[in-house]
Amino acid sequence: MAGPWSASWVAAMSAEADRVETRVDGDYLAAGGLLERIVTWAGKVVGTPNGYICLIEPDSGEMVLRLGIGAYNDFVGLRMLKGEGLSGRVWEAGAPLAIPDYSTWEGRVPQMATDAFRAVLGVPLLVEGTVTGVIGLAFSEPGREFSDDEVRQVSRFAEVASIALDNARLYAAAQQELVERQRTERRFRTLVEEIPAMVYSEEFEVGGSLLYVNPQVERITGWAPEEMGRRNFWKSKLHPEDRDRVIAEEARCEQTGQPFDVEYRCFTKGGELLWVRDRCVLVRDEHGRPLFWQGVSVDITDTKRALEREREATQRLLALDRMKNTFLDAVSHELRTPLAAIVGIGLTLEHKADNLAEADRSDLYTRLVANARKLDRLLNDLLDLDRLTHGIVAPKRRPTDVAALAVRIADDWALLNGRRPQVVAQPVTVSLDPGKVERIIENLLANAARHTPPDTPVWVRVEHPPGGDGVLLAVEDAGAGVPAELRDSVFEPFRQGPATPAHAPGVGIGLTLVARFAELHGGRAWVEERPGGGSSFRVLIPDAPQEG
Repeated sequence: MAGPWSASWVAAMSAEADRVETRVDGDYLAAGGLLERIVTWAGKVVGTPNGYICLIEPDSGEMVLRLGIGAYNDFVGLRMLKGEGLSGRVWEAGAPLAIPDYSTWEGRVPQMATDAFRAVLGVPLLVEGTVTGVIGLAFSEPGREFSDDEVRQVSRFAEVASIALDNARLYAAAQQELVERQRTERRFRTLVEEIPAMVYSEEFEVGGSLLYVNPQVERITGWAPEEMGRRNFWKSKLHPEDRDRVIAEEARCEQTGQPFDVEYRCFTKGGELLWVRDRCVLVRDEHGRPLFWQGVSVDITDTKRALEREREATQRLLALDRMKNTFLDAVSHELRTPLAAIVGIGLTLEHKADNLAEADRSDLYTRLVANARKLDRLLNDLLDLDRLTHGIVAPKRRPTDVAALAVRIADDWALLNGRRPQVVAQPVTVSLDPGKVERIIENLLANAARHTPPDTPVWVRVEHPPGGDGVLLAVEDAGAGVPAELRDSVFEPFRQGPATPAHAPGVGIGLTLVARFAELHGGRAWVEERPGGGSSFRVLIPDAPQEG
């Protein structure tokens, strides 16, 4: 059987080894009929239709008959251990084995104890000197044996078949690795493209172009990946206050290779301000040479806003705490002063009234009433502020001669404080709550007295508002005035001017009540600079709406 015919099948088998194609989703050996072709061609070498191929399973340590033709067709799946049967002996020896008559051989496998097999031949499949399987052939005719030349030809065939099988295995492994890589790539690409952050790769050079940016950049910034990928495009969108700092840090990292980790502001396509945390690291090859920058930019706008709100809330709480302490100190002082005066005057009158001159007794009674009124006003202020805060106060309107009311309040204030304000009043009658308006004027006069020297002129003005019904009240002084930046905050509770000395008279709620009482009437209160210098506190109170 040697000669040209043997050369043809060797060439064919060599070609098979070179062009192995298979599927990775099934049996790579069964795919394309490779095993069947190997066994069939092996049988043709010696002229027998009976053959099989066994392969070793590395995991189980057993040899399995994977494919049989002719008389071996019914034995597919048969398992053998090393040293068991013909194939086990070949596996153990790593060399061909020919048995003249298998039916009488003592080493035969019980399952194959049949007269169908006479002469049998087993040849190892070797890969780098290791047995990976066995090709087996058999004659059914009595007296037919395998010659030495046939053993050599089948052995040579087995060498080529081993290459074909190993190629199939390597090809299947490569295909499987490729599939796994593709699956991994898809998983990571999905992760990179769906992660709620901007993932990018950039050239290793100052001002390098983006090599890649994920689609999230458009969702976050409004800029398409193609736009963002243009050289230095992202730098043109930096906030002007952050640009120099960010560009300087980028240049430093390009020179040193250290990670870039910066928080900065930039503008979206819609013009909105965006805070980002941008961090990237330098990727190097196995020799340490820089390849590119790999980075992630995260939108931290909400975090920054939350921190800013937290800082603002903290500042408000600190301010409220300071105001609370100021308020408590002021209230303590304001309560203690008139109470001490009342107690002192009361004790004097109790023990020495009979020995005092009429004028002295009258003066003490006047001072007693004045301090009691001061205490009553303070308590009423505190109670009114609480009621106004909870919305349980309503104005008790009635037609009121506001000019006459202002004159009376100015006279009473002059009697108690020793300072007479000038009253400039037009005759105005408006439906309002006279008690609340009286408190407005009293608190404005008290504020003027608190913040101006005793000889400073003070005016009370009553006039018609320009172009409207109601009344415009004003208490003015020729003092230092109120700085523009404080003209809104002076009406806040417990707020006093920066130049107010510690324990100055007042608790910081007088102007708050002025504003609240004005709002109660549907009006407003404000302060402006007085022509000629000083401050002008103004209150606009509209007339009551006509019913019906």
